[in-house]
Parts: sequence; structure tokens; C-alpha cells
Amino acid sequence: MTATVGRDGGGFSGPSETVLHLHRAANAVRQHVEQEVLRPRQLTWTGFVVLRSVWAARRIETRHVAEQAGISKATLTGVVDTLSGRGLVRRNNHPDDGRLVLLQLTRKGHRLIRELLPQSQTAEAYALSYLEPGELARVTAALRGLVDHLERPR
Repeated sequence: MTATVGRDGGGFSGPSETVLHLHRAANAVRQHVEQEVLRPRQLTWTGFVVLRSVWAARRIETRHVAEQAGISKATLTGVVDTLSGRGLVRRNNHPDDGRLVLLQLTRKGHRLIRELLPQSQTAEAYALSYLEPGELARVTAALRGLVDHLERPR
């Protein structure tokens, strides 16, 4: 299928339209969660994603956090500097390789993520609440399949 641009040059159809709406929808959900949950705690979406990744792993190498968050290692450094400065994460030297750094939540970080996770889940549920359960399941399956397809070696 080929993408076409409308006669006025502003319209999209086919895969391009789908990607446009996928991007807009992801940004809309992100902005909703930021406004409702994160901004009152002076936390960015990226900071939250990093906290959530570290919380889920307990201790994790910085390169894996950057990969999971979809950000560069340089961007992660700035985010971790901010989170560390707020007393939410700590850097530890890797026990087997001094060149590697592990991230771990502090007690303050654990308290914050335990507080934010239910709030973010509520905001996410609201953002998707217009979908019927069957539609939500189909969208989830389609997005999971898309990621699997793109992560598969060519």
C-alpha cells in the first residue's frame, strides 16, 4: 500500500495517516499523564519512565535503562543527574566491571514510584476509557504485534 498526500498537500492516507495518528495519540496520552500526575510532582515523562524502569529491575545498568526509555545515554545522564539530585536514584559501580554503572532507587524514590504508579494507571485508564474492552484488547494486540514486527531482524 502506498501513502498519498491529498490534493491540498496537507492530507495523509494509508500507513502515513496511521503513523500520524499513532504519534498524536501517544503524545496525547503522555501529555495527559504529565499534566494529571507528573507535573504536580515536578517530574517529566522521561524521568518517570526512568524511575519505573529502575523500580521494575531493582538494579539496572544505565545502558539498559536508556534502551528501555528510548533515549540516548547522554540524555539519560541528564535525567539521572536530576533524579539523583532530588534523592530519588543512586548510582553504584558495577561489582564486576568498573566501567559500568548501576542505578537503584532510594527509599524516597521507592515511596514516590509507589505513589505515582496507581495515579498514572488511573490517568492512563481514563485516556483509553472511550474504547470498549474488546477494542482495547485489539489495539493492544495490534501495537504489540507492530513492535514485535519492527524489532525482528530483517
